[in-house]
Amino acid sequence: MIEDALVIVPAFNEAAVIGDTLAELKKIAGKVLVIDDGSKDDTGDQAKNSGAEVLRHSANLGYGAALKTGFSYGLRYSKMSYFLAFDADGQHDPAFLESLLAPLRKGQADYVIGSRFLEQDTSAAPVSRKVGSKIFSLATSALIKEKITDPTSGMIALTRGVARVFASKFFPLDFPDADVLIMLSRMGFQIKEVPVRMRPAKRPGSMHSGLLKPAYYLAKISLSMVHFALRRDLKEKRREIESVY
Repeated sequence: MIEDALVIVPAFNEAAVIGDTLAELKKIAGKVLVIDDGSKDDTGDQAKNSGAEVLRHSANLGYGAALKTGFSYGLRYSKMSYFLAFDADGQHDPAFLESLLAPLRKGQADYVIGSRFLEQDTSAAPVSRKVGSKIFSLATSALIKEKITDPTSGMIALTRGVARVFASKFFPLDFPDADVLIMLSRMGFQIKEVPVRMRPAKRPGSMHSGLLKPAYYLAKISLSMVHFALRRDLKEKRREIESVY
């Protein structure tokens, strides 16, 4: 049982699947916090009935905003040493959470990514998404001078130090992704990947579905990556953030 990490589960209209997700997750994690990001269904009630602590946004603010709420709450009200992000739709396998935490516990990393592609690509992601991930992988690896195979993975583990940055104005409120890795690297944090397997989501659709959302995502992430790559003050900004907490 994981007792040293707070598991944060962003959720938007996941009432049909979140009960099963939490039932599986609670067998491994002692503390689970669900952020109901303005759902129009009874996601929050289903999460409470499953034994999770629930915070609710009055409106849908975005995936990044939900994570930021979780990190901010955890820093203020929890003494957990680490944080884990876990998707509500069932595609993440909780069996890999211990693997994500291991490098943090050993002091080998500050931020750990669960990579679908580190050993063998067994994910069920669409080909277009795999191609996009590969492009961002190459760009991110070049910019931080470290091989990153899955910069778009949402299965992550992090220290309280990284959580402080994510609770600040530097954390994107919509799609935190490859740009965040560049920011953390420029701030001096150590990043590591561990292999994980992803499963098909238990419900159709994703936050990247449609035409406009993917186009916005690609443009936004690309510009944000360039922005953080060009900044030279991020280590100083890290010190400023650390002085607040």
